[in-house]
Amino acid sequence: MRARLSFDRVATVYDDTRGLPPKVLARTLGLLTDELHGKRVLDVGVGTGRYGLPLQKSGIRLVGADISRRMVEIGVAKGLRDVVLADGAHLPFAAKSFDVAATMHLLHLVPDWREILQEIVRVTQESFFTIIERTDATWGVKREYDDLVRQAGHSWKAPGIHERDLPDLLRPDMVLPVGPFHEVVSADGILAELSRRDYSSQWEVPEDVHRKAMGTLRERWSGREIPREFTIEIPFWRVERLLELAAAPQTP
Repeated sequence: MRARLSFDRVATVYDDTRGLPPKVLARTLGLLTDELHGKRVLDVGVGTGRYGLPLQKSGIRLVGADISRRMVEIGVAKGLRDVVLADGAHLPFAAKSFDVAATMHLLHLVPDWREILQEIVRVTQESFFTIIERTDATWGVKREYDDLVRQAGHSWKAPGIHERDLPDLLRPDMVLPVGPFHEVVSADGILAELSRRDYSSQWEVPEDVHRKAMGTLRERWSGREIPREFTIEIPFWRVERLLELAAAPQTP
């Protein structure tokens, strides 16, 4: 089995490279706060508290769990509380300790993602949710990077499954839509992230392939502003249905 990917190496830049624009985050959290009011919530893979911390500040009774000590340390320094260092496939909680559980941008990092879902079934009574960003196909600097390194002979596949693919495996019981949103982003900012190898898909790219891809991207994109349209989806599944999801064949 492939090893898990640790985000310790990008903990200090994680919030800057994975964050939502403030108004998008506010609307997303507003919907979630209404839905989760009065619930006991578990955030598996809470990390730096990108979602967990503002939900806690909104009054949600949320406990976080994460395997990355560095990510958790940053979250705690920001004010995150009620967080434990724990493997999502071996959670240190009694059966049915929570009403709702979530993972966000976690399952693609772990080959044993099905075991994480099975643990969530064990410790959760009601439902599971995630947050999915759907972006338009024209926003493609990182896609171009991936294409360039693939053309150079380097292929990569995430060890697990992306949360955005879960609805294709099992239809959610409910989806909260947020958006659409429009923004203009700086290509130079994206190029800086790619140059630093801030994304897990880049970590195994050979240095010569990486340098060549970055040179091509800089010629195409430096100094440009990129319009982007995207939406947020918050799908919920009844927790008992996660066993169906864990047993579903993974799409190639």
